[in-house]
Amino acid sequence: MHEKANEWTGDVLQRKKYADFLTQYLVAKKDPFVININAPWGSGKTFFIGHWYEDLKKEHPCVLFNAWENDFSSDPLLSVISSIEKDLSPLLSVTDKDTTKINSGLSKVGEYLKSIAPILVRAAVSKAIGKDGLEELQQLNEKDEKAATEIVEKVTEKLIQNNKTVEKAIESFEKSLEELIEKLTCNQKNLKKPLFIFIDELDRCRPLYAIELLERIKHLFGVPGIVFVIATDTEQLKHSVNAIYGSGFDSTTYLRRFFDQSYTLALPDYVEYAKLLFQGFDPDLVNKFVQIGISLSGDEKRNWVNIGGDLNEYRGSDEYTLTIEKNDLAEMVLLFSLFSSFFKLDLRTQKQCYEKILAIISSVPFGEKLHFAYLIFLIMLETKDPALFKEYFSFGKDQAREKKELIKNKFSSFYNIRISERLYYTIDFVDFYSEHAYTDHDGISEAIKRRRHSSSEVRLLESIRNNQNNMKQYEKWVLLACNLD
Repeated sequence: MHEKANEWTGDVLQRKKYADFLTQYLVAKKDPFVININAPWGSGKTFFIGHWYEDLKKEHPCVLFNAWENDFSSDPLLSVISSIEKDLSPLLSVTDKDTTKINSGLSKVGEYLKSIAPILVRAAVSKAIGKDGLEELQQLNEKDEKAATEIVEKVTEKLIQNNKTVEKAIESFEKSLEELIEKLTCNQKNLKKPLFIFIDELDRCRPLYAIELLERIKHLFGVPGIVFVIATDTEQLKHSVNAIYGSGFDSTTYLRRFFDQSYTLALPDYVEYAKLLFQGFDPDLVNKFVQIGISLSGDEKRNWVNIGGDLNEYRGSDEYTLTIEKNDLAEMVLLFSLFSSFFKLDLRTQKQCYEKILAIISSVPFGEKLHFAYLIFLIMLETKDPALFKEYFSFGKDQAREKKELIKNKFSSFYNIRISERLYYTIDFVDFYSEHAYTDHDGISEAIKRRRHSSSEVRLLESIRNNQNNMKQYEKWVLLACNLD
C-alpha cells in the first residue's frame, strides 16, 4: 500500500474524496472513456487535477496536459503526443529496449496526421455532428460562398483520394497507443491499466483549438485502457463551441458527443476557504478594526444581525465557535465568508478581495478604526459589479432605503450562510451600514437613543459617529484597491 497523504497537502476544500470516488469509478471502465470535470473558473479545478494526477501516477501511468499553455500550436494533436512522450518516456526507458521505437512511432504518426489534418478535421466534424460530407463542409464555410466552394472542392477531392490512407494512419496511431500501454503496465510492476490523460484549462483556449482538441481525442484515442479526464468550466466551453458554429448551434448536445460522462465539483465551503486565507493575517492588524457585534463563543449571544428574531436559539457558549485562535479574527473570517457567499464569489475572486483588504489596511492612517463588515461588503460589491457599486454611491445620505433596496433586489436570493446549523443574514449588515454609514452627527445620536437595548449596535454607531471623516474615505479606498487585479 502506497502512502497518499502528501499528495493532498493543503486540501482545505476536501477534494480528495471526489478523486478517490472517481478513481474507483474510472478504473472499472474497460472501454475507452472520456469524463468531463465541470466547475466554474476559480473553483480549484487546477488544484484538484494536479493533486489527483500526483496521487494516481503511483499506481497508473498518467499524463498531465495543460491545454491553455499549448494553444499557440497550430495543431493540438502533436502537443498532446509531446506530453505523452514527456510524461511516459521515463517509465519506458527503465526496462524497455523498444522505447525509442515506440516513441518515434508515435511521433511519425503524429507528423503524418498533421500533414493531413485539414482532411481529418472535416471528416471528424462531419461524423460528430451527424451530417454528410459536402453539405456539412459547405455549412462550415458558408460566410464566404466563393471561398467555401473552393475549399469544399479541394477537401472533397483530397478526402476521396486519401480516405484509405487516413484510415491506415489512424489504425497505426491506435496500435502504437495500445503497444505503449502494454509496455508500461508489463514493465512497471507497480503500474496498471488504465492510462489516465488529464487535460486542464481547455475552456481558456482559443475556441478553434479547444474544439479541434476534443475532436482529436474522440476520433483518434478510442483505445481500450485509456481514460481522458478533461477539466472545464463547461458553460465557458459551450461559448467556444458557439463561437465556431454560431450562436444558434446546440452546443450542449454537441459536447455530449465527446464526453461519456460529466462530473460537477461541489461549490467550495466559504468558511473553510476564508480560514485558509486569514491564516497569514497579522494579528496586530486586528486592532485596526472596530469590534464586530457578533459573539461566536463569548457570553453575549445577543445578535444584532438578526434583530427581531428569536434570540433564544443563539444561546450556548460555543454554538458559533470557529477553529481560529483569536475571537476577533474568527469574526472577521465569518464576515468574509458571509459576504463571499452573498455575492457567490469563486475562490480566485475571494483571494483577490482578501488582497484588496490588506492593501487598504496598509494605507489607513495610524489610529483610525475600520469597519470590516462594511469595507469587505464594498470591496466585494465593486469586484462583483462595478456599475452597481457606482449606483450604490449615487444615492444621497437621506436615501438609505433606496440603497438597501438596490442591493436586496440584485442579490435577494443570496441572503445568508449557514454555520453550525444556524443562519446569519448578510443583508442585515448591508441594511445597517447603508442606513448609518453617512448619517450626520445628530442623526447617529438619535439612532443611538433608539437602540439603547443593544450594546453591540450602540458601540458600532458610536464608532461611526467618532470616525465620520474616515467613513467618507471608504469609497475612494475601495476604488483605489480594486485597481489591483
